[in-house]
Amino acid sequence: MALPEAGGGRGSRVLYLSYDGMTDPLGGSQVLPYLRGLAERGHRITLVSCEKPERTAAERAEVQELCHAYGIEWHSLRYHKRPPVLSTMLDLANLRREAERLHRRQPFDLVHCRSYPPALIGLTLKRLHGVRFLFDMRGFWADERVDGGLWNLRNPLFRSVFHWFKAR
Repeated sequence: MALPEAGGGRGSRVLYLSYDGMTDPLGGSQVLPYLRGLAERGHRITLVSCEKPERTAAERAEVQELCHAYGIEWHSLRYHKRPPVLSTMLDLANLRREAERLHRRQPFDLVHCRSYPPALIGLTLKRLHGVRFLFDMRGFWADERVDGGLWNLRNPLFRSVFHWFKAR
């Protein structure tokens, strides 16, 4: 992926938001190598991810070392699993607060969002601050939640959240 150059021929300042943790197998195997490639091309990467509390300090230290070696600034936030829906809302509020704080410190040229929940934050940055927005979609997140048995559509709460995401 070729990102437009920022002023002076330097790479773009990119905020990468992930609801997946970098200590999770998916984050370590897919996200970090991708971000490394962007960093090697001169883009300045700031990564914000939601990390599961059961991951070990050694796993976190390994990710921090990799990010440091790649020139990636990593901010990890705590992932909350319970209660359903409300925990996701809390995580999204924390992601948004961190993204806004980082953008105020030094504005981003582009926000790259992996999955639907972070995309809500990315769209907010686009609307409020004019940050270019890139949405990385592997599958439709709400359908995956239903197919995986995490959201039972007979439950009115899950059904309303499902339809809310479908509408967006």
